[in-house]
Formats: sequence, C-alpha cells, structure tokens
Amino acid sequence: MFKIANHRYQRSIAGMLSLLLVQLTSPPLLAADNASAVQQHQYAIPAGSLTQALNHFAQDAGIVLSFDPQLTLNKSSNGIQGKFSVEEGFSRLLEGSGVTFYKTSDQGYGLKKVPLPPTSDNAAPDTLPEVRVRAAAEKNEEKAWSPVEGFVAKRSATANKIDSKIIETPNSISVVTADQMEAQQVKTITQSLRYTPGITAEIAGPQFMADQLLIRGFQQSTGRLLRDGNRTFLANYLGWDAPEPFGLERVEVMRGASSVLYGSSDPGGQINLVTKRPPLTPLHHIQLQAGSFDYKQAAFDFGGPVDDAGVVSYRLTGLIRDSSAQTDYIKNERTFIAPAITIRPSEQTEITFLAEYQKQKGNFANPLPAQGTALSNPNGRISRDRYIGEPNYDKSMNEKVSAGYILDHAFNDVWTFRQNLRFSHYRHDSREVAFLGWADPELTTANRYAEERNGSGNLFTVDNQVQAKFATGSLNHTLLTGLDFSRASYKQDQSLLLGTSLNLFNPVYGNLTLFPFSTVSYEQTVKQTGVYLQDQIKINNWVAVVGGRQDWVRDENDAAFASKPVAKDHKFSGRAGLLYLFDNGFAPYVSYSESFLPVAGRTFTQEVFKPEEGKQYEIGLKYEPPQSNSLYSIAAFDLTKENVSIPDPAHSGNNIQEGEIRSRGIELEAKTSITRKLNVLGSYTWNDVEVTKAEAGIKGNTPFRVPEHMASIWVDYMPSGVLAGLNIGGGVRYVGSSAGDRENSFKVDSYTVVDALVRYDLENMNAKFKGFRVSLNAMNLLDKRFVAGCFSMNGCQYGQQQTIFATVDYKW
Repeated sequence: MFKIANHRYQRSIAGMLSLLLVQLTSPPLLAADNASAVQQHQYAIPAGSLTQALNHFAQDAGIVLSFDPQLTLNKSSNGIQGKFSVEEGFSRLLEGSGVTFYKTSDQGYGLKKVPLPPTSDNAAPDTLPEVRVRAAAEKNEEKAWSPVEGFVAKRSATANKIDSKIIETPNSISVVTADQMEAQQVKTITQSLRYTPGITAEIAGPQFMADQLLIRGFQQSTGRLLRDGNRTFLANYLGWDAPEPFGLERVEVMRGASSVLYGSSDPGGQINLVTKRPPLTPLHHIQLQAGSFDYKQAAFDFGGPVDDAGVVSYRLTGLIRDSSAQTDYIKNERTFIAPAITIRPSEQTEITFLAEYQKQKGNFANPLPAQGTALSNPNGRISRDRYIGEPNYDKSMNEKVSAGYILDHAFNDVWTFRQNLRFSHYRHDSREVAFLGWADPELTTANRYAEERNGSGNLFTVDNQVQAKFATGSLNHTLLTGLDFSRASYKQDQSLLLGTSLNLFNPVYGNLTLFPFSTVSYEQTVKQTGVYLQDQIKINNWVAVVGGRQDWVRDENDAAFASKPVAKDHKFSGRAGLLYLFDNGFAPYVSYSESFLPVAGRTFTQEVFKPEEGKQYEIGLKYEPPQSNSLYSIAAFDLTKENVSIPDPAHSGNNIQEGEIRSRGIELEAKTSITRKLNVLGSYTWNDVEVTKAEAGIKGNTPFRVPEHMASIWVDYMPSGVLAGLNIGGGVRYVGSSAGDRENSFKVDSYTVVDALVRYDLENMNAKFKGFRVSLNAMNLLDKRFVAGCFSMNGCQYGQQQTIFATVDYKW
C-alpha cells in the first residue's frame, strides 16, 4: 500500500533516516548532575518579599522549586548579593524565616518548616502538601500548553484533548514552539509551518489577510483552525481571518482525519493554536522591528504574578504593524491586543480568562494569469509586484473580538472537570478587482471583474469535559467524555460587477468603470452538537486509544444556493490506535481515524448533499532517545475522501457527489538539540494524491497545488568563547512541482529557497546592555523568483520574494 515508486524516493528517505543513525551512534546527552548544587552563581536579589526572592533565585540558579505558598506568605528576605552555591543561597535567603529547604531530585528542591524538637505532643509531619510556584519549573516541567525552551516539544493535547506525551500518542503530531517562531520571525500561521512535514504552506503566496495551506494534500478551508481546542472562525463566512503568531505559545498540527474529538473537519488534519497564558514568573518583553516593504512594527509581552502567593497572574500581549507588501498598492496594517488573567483559588482549581482584539487592513493579493507567471507569454514575464486591482477602489478590513475562559478543576486524584468557552464577533468589509481572462490574443490586456463583500457574524463555542483516571486490574485508564456545542450566525452581502480592462505589462490605473452583474444577500445559522467518549489505556509498555463521537449539525440558510432552508446532518466518527514504547525510546504505532464535513448544495433532482467523509490508516515510528532533547518520527498513511462534489455529466451547471480523492504518503521529521548550542530541524514529505473517482478527463489526475515531494532543514547554532552571545541560523526549503489546474494541463515548477538568521545578545559586549538583543532575518535570501501555486489558467500567485527584518528586543 505504501510502495515507493523508484529509488530516488528511497534515497531521499534514507537521507532523512541518517539523522536517526547519527543520534543512535552518538553518546547520549547526560542530564545535569548534582554538581550544580555546589557550583557558584552570581546573584543580585534585592530585599523584599520572600516569595519573589525565591522565584528570582530559582530562575537564576536553574532549579525546580516547589512549596506551599502559605510557608512564605507575608514573609520577607534580606536578599543576597554575590557568588554562592545553591545551598548557600538558600540558607541566606531563608535566614530567620522559620523555613528550611530540602532536596527532591538532582535539580529539584522543596521547602518545609524548621522542624520542632520531637516530643510526645509533637507527632505531626514536618512537610506540607506541595504547590508548584513555578520558577525554573516552568521550563523544566513542560505541559501541553506551556512554554517550551527551544524547538523540541515533548507534550501535546491536540491529538487526545488531554495532556499527553507525544511519544505515547499513536498519531502524527508536530509542534512549532514560540522559540522557533521567534527565531524564524514568522508573520502568519502558514509561515510558521514552512518547516513542518505534510504541510504545503503559502499556496497563495505571502498573504497577510488569510492563511491558506494544504495538509496531506487537502486544503484547510477558512474556519477550520482551532484555538485552544475550540473552533475559532465561521466556516463559510466570506471574510478572512489571519491569527497573529506573536500571541501564540505553540502551533500544533495533528495530521489525518480527526472528527472524533472536534466534529466536522477536513480529512487532512487539525491545526491548533495555543494561546500565550499568564506566567508565574515575571515576564517583560518589548520589540521594535523594521524591514522590507517599509515594514514597521512595535510589540510587547508582559506578564507575571499579581500577588506574592501566585494566586493571580496576568499577561498582556500586543502589537501595532504598518507595512506595504511585495504587490504594489497593498497595505499590511494590523492592531492586536490580548489580555489574560489566571486565578488559582486552590490547588485543585485554575481558571484562565482570555480575550483578544485584532483589526487587519490590506487587500488580498489577487491571482495573475498562468501565461506570464508559471507559463511563458510573448510579452515576457509579468512583474512579481504587479497589482491587478484598482488603488482608489480596492479596500479590505477584517475585525475580530473574542473573550472566554478555560476552567480546570480536579475533584480528587480520579475526577477532573474542564470547560473551554469562547465568544467571538467578526466584521468584514471589502471590495477588490480581480483577473477574469485575457481581453486580446496578444495576451497583453486583462479583462477584470470586481467583488464587493460586507458581513458580520458571531461564534459561540463551549466544550465540557470530564476526565477519570483509574485502574482496572493491570490496565490504567484515562477516560475522557465530553459534550461540545457551537453556534455560528452571520449575514453577508455580496455583489459581482464587471470592470474595465488593464494592460498587465504597462498598467494605467484610475480608469475603472463597473457594471453590476449579480447581488446576493443571505443569513445563515449553523449549530453543531457533539458527544464523545475516549479511553487511553496503558498496560506495561502498551498504549491504546479508542474513541467515538456522535455529531448533530443544523444549518439554517436562506440563500438560493443552500441545500434547503433548514438542513440537518448527523454522523458517527471513530478512531483507534495502538503504540508500544520500548525502553530504548522507540515507539512504533498503528492507527485508524475518520472525519466528516457537511457541504452546502443539492443535485439536479434536489437531493441534499451528504457530508464529505474521510478515512485514514496510518503506521508510524517515533523515537525519543533517552536523556536527550530530541524527537524523531516517520509516518506512512493512506487517506481517502469520499462524497466529493463533481460536475453532473447529464445536467450542465449542476453537481453530483460521486467524486473521491485518495492521498497516501510518507512523512519524516527530526527535531533535535544536539547540544545546548546546536538545534536541527529536518523534514521530508512524499505525498501521492490522486483523484480516484471523477468525470472523464479528471479521474487519475493530481489535485492542483499539491506537490509530490517537499523537504526542509534548519540549523541554529550558538558558538562559545569569543563569539558567545551570537546566534547563527539558516534553512533550506524545497517544494516540488505541482499541477496548475484540475485538468492537469500544465505544471508549476518546483522551487528551493534559503532563509537565514543572525542575532546577538548585546550583554556579551557590555553588561549595561543586559536584556538587549539585535537580530537580522532574511526569507528567500537569494531572492529566488517562483510561483507558489496555481488553481487554473487564470489563477497563479507568486511566492515571497527576498524579505529582510531587523529586530531589537529588550527582555527583563
């Protein structure tokens, strides 16, 4: 089923597997030993709150400190100044407090009351229940939504909706951390996924108004992204949404069909955006940036505890951006702010309130014709910055505001309740002129049309979960049951107009005349309710995941193109996976999963369209070398999408649901910190996508924009000695050729681009610059001219040309 066509593919895979062999034949990295307890560090901790002094000390010393906040409540410390070992530092900070320290592990410490002399009246234990007040613990104890130091995440909640180790999850998962996004200076979600296997990013070029990408050959439509596990956008809303990466802790990808936990979805997979949450250690970050196309940005990220005990903490993240784009007359203006507050009233309860406001201005860079971009034109190539629209007519504005909370309450060691609730309001207003076809046989002048859209909508989502951890004999269960509900309502006004032509090789703007063609207004309300049950079972080294879900979808739509005024769908989805974790870090697995996606429309005979259905079989191998910060994976999959709409051969202008698309392939990923100074990311994708059922002339074709091969590598190095403080990074991305239209009448060439990073911590030059860092990033460093993808002879979009950003960061 997963046969590779020829030896070239085998050599590509062998090259990727060599990363595994390097790791296997190299000595393992050793965890820090007890030497840190006697090594001396320089401290400058002022007198004041004992809790804050201890947090500061733990962070500087690089240790994990856990204790009951009541031990230090309303107590003060004289602070410490100078060089001390960890134990000397503790002794000085805790002097006179009635509290002492003890060791819990190589890098772990706890606090307890100074023990009283034993008497017959004093038999109480001298330790108290522990609560994590996280200092270095925030870095050393990763959770599925917590920060990750570096590029290698070990945990995720996207695949199971519970905090799970990636190595123990029988699914293909990738995590892009905030550190990776910062190093590569990504500005969109699609840019953050350019080094991730199975993802064809930026298929529409460097857009800022919308994220368009493919997962395993299937396009992620607008509205399919998740935010903290909940749907974030209106599925069929004609506005655009482009979430801001600066507000994210991680971008997580689960490849493959996944309706069991999330309901209606595309079969290629899920992308989950994990929001930055309030930290328990002070965080202060200011960033100024400038770059190509008059790019200017100011950003900030502040957070930390509000009180000494860490019961309440906050975070405030935001930015303002003002820029042009590589396409003439297009602006990229954004305002973003995201406040958050976490309250921990007890050890068992945590609730985080999250809000966000984002306003984006700047048009979508509309496609150009294939002749002159992907194909030759007798007049030469169309400029990469050519604007097909009208500067004095075109405009686009998207505005989004959302608020909600994430509640987690543990009743005891067995039962936990979670609720994830969010309300969002969207508003969109745009008008733009686009390419309709050639107006002359010389392929010089373009006919154009205009589209005007205005809409607004609301989205309410809530996910209620009950988790139970228990054992039945030798089987250890993590049972998850849930009920989620979403309601999306929106109204739209849309008009199509015919416009005057434009010479694409010598454009003269300002002569636009429009002729109304059609207008449609409609309102739609979509409700989805899902009930799901999942059990993660562990016995010895075996891990099994079994789950099922029942969904009910109700779609009320008064548009003429709707299936009918009220359409109802219901669907059951299932999944199963099995994994074995060897003691040496290898973890082979097999899995099966399903998806469904309701679609609008009906046949000539008025039969309402059934949901599209996806089914996937996957086998894979993960490897996490013991005592190392590395994760490797290889996955082979066979994925089928059924009930695809295709033209009705008997009734022109109508569709039937007899289409089918099969996607199969192999994906490899390596993320490793070979040393603390050297990080390497590598990926390879072989994806064979074929239309297996369709009308004559289409069956057997490859869907447009889908490359068969992709590969990437990124190396990030921080030298020592006289070059300490310097960070040098760079990457190479290869994307293979792809079909340019449904008929496969032409090909879009493959391309290879180079990215680069140089940054320097100024503290290494002068101590008074502590916290300052300067960076220089380049995307497409060699300014490779390429077409990102085409969907027809009238629809091609250039890829990102050379783009450079200079950044100054200040963190304290």
